[in-house]
Amino acid sequence: MRINLLFVFLFLAYYAGAQVDTSKVYSIAEKMPLIPQCAALDTTDAAKKKCTQDLLLSFIYRNVQYPDSARLAGLEGTVVVSFVIGRDSMVKDAQILRDIGGGCGLATTYVINAMNPLNLRWVPGELQGVPIDVRMTIPVKFKLQEPPPYMMVDRDTVYTEMDKALAYKGGPEALDQYLKQNLMYPASGNDSCSIGVIEATALVTPKGEVRILEINDFSNLGMDFQFEAISTVTSTMGQWEFAEYKGRAVPTSYPIRMNFYPTAASCQTTISNFETAQQLAIEGSNLFNQESQEEGIAKLDEAIQLFPNNAEYLYARGQAHMELQNMAQACEDLTKVKEILLVGWVDNLLPIICNVKEVTNPEETTSGNE
Repeated sequence: MRINLLFVFLFLAYYAGAQVDTSKVYSIAEKMPLIPQCAALDTTDAAKKKCTQDLLLSFIYRNVQYPDSARLAGLEGTVVVSFVIGRDSMVKDAQILRDIGGGCGLATTYVINAMNPLNLRWVPGELQGVPIDVRMTIPVKFKLQEPPPYMMVDRDTVYTEMDKALAYKGGPEALDQYLKQNLMYPASGNDSCSIGVIEATALVTPKGEVRILEINDFSNLGMDFQFEAISTVTSTMGQWEFAEYKGRAVPTSYPIRMNFYPTAASCQTTISNFETAQQLAIEGSNLFNQESQEEGIAKLDEAIQLFPNNAEYLYARGQAHMELQNMAQACEDLTKVKEILLVGWVDNLLPIICNVKEVTNPEETTSGNE
């Protein structure tokens, strides 16, 4: 207790005789920043500080999105972030001091930076009655909950946990054969040698219905190709062995990839280039996952040079850049993916990666403000 009292005495004595430097960012102040609702309480400074911390954490936990990549990887733990409450009552310079990966740190700073556009203002910290910039530090816990065996896609229940998986009668080879026989290349694509992959996510229900949950036109082939893909997939009705969960048939999804190759003789060079690009993309992803990041991205670069508007290649390279904290490049690639696919599954990534100013060393740790 003597040490603490001596520290406070020296701290106050120093600032009592010194002019406040308003260009400096402080980590401690006579009055720490407060959320207005807490500052208005008729209570002690310690209670106001706890109120501020509780409301801040409540705001973060209500708004932070657990990144899909972190969920899939089973990442849990504590992210530590810091940010400055300025003399103007606004938040700035949010930094990640400790991260657990999977985009959790970026998701946290995104929520903190959202306070300004939401017009959530602070009561700034003070020294000698002068408002000052104060850096705050806060830990945010990411904890995975036990998920239910299903998810909701719009109004459809889609089981993700099953005792018996959904299967096409005769197996994947029979499905491939069905697609080869029934998937027709639209004649409208031959003039431009349109080539690419469309992936349809089919919902198969216990009633035998086959519906489309999502369709991804990775090469932006257009409506004629999408219609052909949808028609072919839905025509598989009655050819599935249903998924089961706890002894009963349940609805679940099945991704079906369909290759569209032009049939005109003049398109042979395009077909050859596409097959080369496909191989480059596979090799690039494998190299990156095997810790040969530079070589992997170089292969993906080659594939994208051949087909600049292929969303699969762009998404793979964007994810690679994001993992390496190359946020400007990741933003560029994933923004283009959004423009091509017009789907929402990159929406939660774009605000995070496209607004990052700085990410500190994730190895660095810090303790909270006392």
